[in-house]
Amino acid sequence: MKNNSFLFLVFLISSCANLPTNEVSKNCLFPVNNNYPGGLINHTLENSYQDLENKLRVGDLKFFVCRSDDSSLNILAPIPLSYKENLIKLTFQDKLISSIDIEDKFYRESRIEIQNRDLVSPPSSMQDRIREEYQQGVIAKNTYTQVGLSQATMSLPLIGITSSEFGVRRFINGQPRNRHIGLDIAADEGTPVNAPMQGKVILSGNFFYKGNVVYIDHGDGLVSSYSHLSKKAVNLNQKVSKGEVLGYVGSTGRVTGPHLHWEVFLLGIPINPEIFISK
Repeated sequence: MKNNSFLFLVFLISSCANLPTNEVSKNCLFPVNNNYPGGLINHTLENSYQDLENKLRVGDLKFFVCRSDDSSLNILAPIPLSYKENLIKLTFQDKLISSIDIEDKFYRESRIEIQNRDLVSPPSSMQDRIREEYQQGVIAKNTYTQVGLSQATMSLPLIGITSSEFGVRRFINGQPRNRHIGLDIAADEGTPVNAPMQGKVILSGNFFYKGNVVYIDHGDGLVSSYSHLSKKAVNLNQKVSKGEVLGYVGSTGRVTGPHLHWEVFLLGIPINPEIFISK
């Protein structure tokens, strides 16, 4: 699907329709710098710039501005896994105000075998369903609801064994696939999956690849998803509290065993969920 021109067009339309490029949020506390592909820039500036949101550029990255109680500004920019530059320039009215080094990040390879060939190369009869589900996911992950988060730390949605890290370069039945944009946590089937942070259910369904899946909007462009559930415990548009059960570990969709596939997006960009986990 990655090279399908129709899906690329859907992505562009959905991104432009639902995601502001630059946004302002008050009292927004996000993790400190994780300046690597798949991570998050959190850069502090003095609050002395006028019309900052319209005149600031963070290289070619999407970003938004958080205003802290001490009147400082935090520039928040998720770094795509595909990002190749080693330096990002912050400019204001085309004048350089700061430079940010981007660190190298090693992501290992993962090679798995899936016996059900229809899950690896879906039949043509499933393509319409897959395209529709992909579009729903694009819209969900690009959701932006301005709420002014007071904190953006998360707890683990369950206790288990990390079976696949974020960013892994995947090969399925010997064929290269898209990078792994979530964190896989293996656990016994039926283990409760808890909301790591408060939010609202914006998408719930049974998808071809993701199986039973739930998307949560946490506000200010922060969205998370929970896939391969055996059973969902929440409904569409339901508000959830931190620690509330979202569903239960399962093996629905394209899987090799029971586990949770946990994704976190900021401004539509997948980033490593581990950077949000409070220590």
